[in-house]
Amino acid sequence: MKMKLKTADPAGVKTSGLIVFLFTEDRPDLNRRPELAGLKKIIGPRLKAGDFKAEHLAGLTLFPEKASGPQRILLMGLGAEKDCRPDRLRAAAAQAVRNVQGLELTEAALVLPPPRPNLEDPVVIAEAAALGAWLGLYRYTELKTRNKEEKPPLEALTMVRSDETHAKATQAALQAAEITAQSIKTVRDLVNRPANLLYPETLAEEAKKLAGEYGLKIKVLDMAAAGRKKMGAFLGVAQGSARPGRVIILEYRGASVRTKPLVLVGKAITFDSGGLSLKSGENMGNMKTDMAGGAAVLGVLAGAARLKLKLNLVGLIPAAENMPDGGAIRPGDVLTSRSGRTIEVISTDAEGRLILADALTLALEYQPKAVIDLATLTGACVVALGNKCAGLMGTAPDLIEGLKKSGQATGERVWELPLFDDYFEVLKSEVADFKNSGGRNAGAITAGLFLKKFVNDTPWAHVDIAGPARTDQASPDTPVGGTGFGVGLLLHYLRHFWDINKVLSD
Repeated sequence: MKMKLKTADPAGVKTSGLIVFLFTEDRPDLNRRPELAGLKKIIGPRLKAGDFKAEHLAGLTLFPEKASGPQRILLMGLGAEKDCRPDRLRAAAAQAVRNVQGLELTEAALVLPPPRPNLEDPVVIAEAAALGAWLGLYRYTELKTRNKEEKPPLEALTMVRSDETHAKATQAALQAAEITAQSIKTVRDLVNRPANLLYPETLAEEAKKLAGEYGLKIKVLDMAAAGRKKMGAFLGVAQGSARPGRVIILEYRGASVRTKPLVLVGKAITFDSGGLSLKSGENMGNMKTDMAGGAAVLGVLAGAARLKLKLNLVGLIPAAENMPDGGAIRPGDVLTSRSGRTIEVISTDAEGRLILADALTLALEYQPKAVIDLATLTGACVVALGNKCAGLMGTAPDLIEGLKKSGQATGERVWELPLFDDYFEVLKSEVADFKNSGGRNAGAITAGLFLKKFVNDTPWAHVDIAGPARTDQASPDTPVGGTGFGVGLLLHYLRHFWDINKVLSD
């Protein structure tokens, strides 16, 4: 799809379908919307008659009896002004685009809604609407042999505004939305791909393709190289599968070589059977999603490169399958991590923190300004926060606050959980430095405390995306399956809050 920006009177835009957003307060007429004055005779009667009440995601298609202007007007509800946020606008734009596709139109125009108290910046409005439009087009079809596209594709979308101000910033926002959406699409495709097709070796190949396309530096460690790096915790997990593990290392340099990088670490268990601590068969097929953190890191690196962000990033993605063959680690085994610390394996199903332990230790060797890890780490976090919010823990208040603000701005919500030091007592081991699991109580927090042991004094944040990495309930901007959670959050954070001189306290 091609997207362009146009300043015009919406009533005069020649298009097959004109998307018009309305708030519930716009009824019973359009006197509050001067930019829609030319459409008042068409839309007003429907509002007065109560045919359209503008509830969020409600839609109505009108057919003007005019020779010029739009052939159809697609009304889309935004709900009450007080509830209007970027994520709600994004969902409404996604639904509007789906409605356009339902009419089998190949081009359309979208009138950007005006600023309102909870959504005042017109540039933010443009980016949210554009991102929603792109995400509304997403479908996972690469494995379908028939009916890949049930409707003709939407080839062009014109973003219409009545005010010429902020033209350069708005155009940049539309480009950022497109890049963010394409990065999310990449992650969703990877997360949705079945584990017989996506495993550590093929994930590394995908990373190489993206690195070549976007100018990223890449290095991939095989099992032997990981052994030479003394990544014993990672190898302990990977040794139970016929599919050998890989450690993917990506670098993006958009700043001086003297500028310390931000290191992103993503868990990539391409399939998690639980190992010898075998999971129940129910929903095990969804365990292909356990590489979503690694995929998100890959998406963020690609997005940052395309956005030409002026910063340095390193992405570390430990990739392995967690399987129960004859070579698998056993409960009671002790692994020696790259840090030199020994870990008693209580549960082989607490494998994510094992591969992250070695990756976090490796991250410190880049002398980073900060480290952020993303992982589908604990079911306990899903119990605590559900599937629409990620858990957030860390040691750097400024870093945590920036991620919270980005979560609010993007709708990829995070909620901070405490890291009570005394909770670490349950991880103490009689035979090793500590255990890899402390039981069910406060499971998300104790997992965070485990990871904290491997970052030393480096500013660090941990994002547990076990809940929102996948959805089983479709919404306008997210079909069932992988969500791409974390990409929008981190790209927004990098664009708006990451400043090594201001954001992080030394």
